Amino acid sequence: MKLFTIGDSISQGFMSMAAARTELSYSTLIAKCMGLVPGTDDYSIPMWGAGGLPFNIENLMRSLQRKYGNDIRGPIEWLAAVSSVHGFLDDIEDYYERGQGNIALPQAGRRHFYPNVSVAGFTVADAWIVTPRLCVDRIAMDQQKNGGDGLFFSLPNSRFERTAHAVLNPSRDPRFDDFSQLRWLEHHHVEGEGVENLILWLGANNALGTIVRMDMKSTADAGKSPLDMGLDERNMFNLWTTEHFEAEYEELMERVHDILSKGKRDCKVFVGTVPAVTIAPLARGVGNSRLADDPFNVVKGKATYFDRYTYFLFDHDYARRSGNSLTFEQAHEIDSTIAEYNKIIKRIVAAYNKKGKDTEGAKVEYYIVDICDQLLRLAFKRNHGKPTYDLPQELIDLNKHLGRTVDTVYYTVDRMGRMSAGGVFSLDGVHPTAIGHGLIAQEFLAAFKKAKVPMVRELDWNGIAASDSLYTNPISMMDELYDNTRLAEMLLDLLRLP
Repeated sequence: MKLFTIGDSISQGFMSMAAARTELSYSTLIAKCMGLVPGTDDYSIPMWGAGGLPFNIENLMRSLQRKYGNDIRGPIEWLAAVSSVHGFLDDIEDYYERGQGNIALPQAGRRHFYPNVSVAGFTVADAWIVTPRLCVDRIAMDQQKNGGDGLFFSLPNSRFERTAHAVLNPSRDPRFDDFSQLRWLEHHHVEGEGVENLILWLGANNALGTIVRMDMKSTADAGKSPLDMGLDERNMFNLWTTEHFEAEYEELMERVHDILSKGKRDCKVFVGTVPAVTIAPLARGVGNSRLADDPFNVVKGKATYFDRYTYFLFDHDYARRSGNSLTFEQAHEIDSTIAEYNKIIKRIVAAYNKKGKDTEGAKVEYYIVDICDQLLRLAFKRNHGKPTYDLPQELIDLNKHLGRTVDTVYYTVDRMGRMSAGGVFSLDGVHPTAIGHGLIAQEFLAAFKKAKVPMVRELDWNGIAASDSLYTNPISMMDELYDNTRLAEMLLDLLRLP
C-alpha cells in the first residue's frame, strides 16, 4: 500500500460542517500525485450521501438561495425559510438513521476498507480506543435514551459514532467490528502487503473544542488522566494539559512504532503538528486589539490578539451578553498549550527516529510536517494583515483573473456574488476549503520529496480551484448571514449541537 492516512476531520475531508468531500482532501491530492486513482480499488474513498454528516452548510445556503434569492424578506418569507431549513435537516436525519446511510448497510466496495481511516472528532487516544463495535453500542444506547426526533431542528443522533463506524467498518463485516485506526494499520502493514508511507496527524481535537464551545474545560480539573476515562468522561473536557497530551502522544507513537517495526517493509511516517486553533475564523477577535508574545515564535515581532473571542458572526456586545466567548488570557493560554503540544510531538518523533536506527526489523523513518507553522504564516489578523506565507503562483494568477481571495478571514461575499475575503476555510470556520486542502497537501508533499518518495505529477492548482465551489461559484446569500442575526443564530445553534 503506497499511502495510508490516520487523522481527524481535516484528513477526512470534512468541509462546511460535514464529512462530505474526502475526494478533495489533502491526502487524496497526495495520492493522485503518487499515481493512485481515487474512487477505484486503487485508492477507495467514502462517498457521503445527503451532502454529508452531520450537515453541509454550503448545501443549506445554496438551497435557501435557490428558493429565496440573495435576500430573505419579511416575516412571511422568514417562516418559510425556517420550514425549509427544517425540511433540509430532516432529509439528512432520515438518510443516516433510517435510509441508505444507516449503519446496517454496507458502504465500501470490494476491498472492505479505506486507505484513509481519518475520523472527525478523533483525539489522539481515539486512534486505539474507538472501534465499530463501540460505535454501534453507543448509537443503540443513544436511541434508547433520547427516543424519537424531539427537537424541531434535529440531526442524525450519535454523529461522531456514525461517522467513525462508516470509516472504520464500511463493509459492515463483523470481522472488522474491533478494528480501530491502529488495528487497520496493523492489518495492512503486518498482516497485509505493508504500508510504504503513513500520514499521522492527530492532536487538534485535544484543544479544538475550546473555540467550538467558546469555553475552556481543562483536564487539569479532572483529577485523573484522560487515559483512565471512558469516552463520555473524556468528552467533558476540551483542553488537554501538556502532561496529559504527552502521555497520550507517547502511547500513540509507541503503538505505531511497534506495529511498523513488525511489518514486511520499510515505512516512512509523516507526522503533522497541531494547528493553532485560535486562528480559525470561527473565532472572531472583538474589542480592542492588543499585541502579545507569539507562543509559537512564528510571527515577526508581537502577535495581534483581541480583548475577547466570540463566534465569527457576532460582536463584542454579544460576547459579553451571551457568555459565548473566550478572554484574551484564555486564547493566549490555548495557543501556549498548543505550542507545547508541538514541542512534545517534535521531541517524541526525534526520539523514535533515533530508536528506529537501533531497532531490528523493518526500517521506520519519521518526518515532521509543520502545518501549525504554515497556518500561522497564512494567518491574516495574527500577522497584522500581512501574511508571510507565499501562495503558489497559480493561485495568485487565478485570484487576479477572477477577482477572488485566498486568506484566512471568514468567507465574505456580497449580494452581487463578489468575493472579498476568505478562501482557506470553509463555511464552518474551522475546516479547509478544497484550496485550503491544496495548501496543506503542498506542505506534506514538500516533506515527501525530502524523504525521496517518488511522485508522478505535481499538484494541479487549476483543477483544485475548479473543484472549490465556494471559490468558483460564490454564494450571494452569504450577506444575509452577516446582516441578519436570526439566520446567524440559527446556524450557530446547529453548529453547537452536541
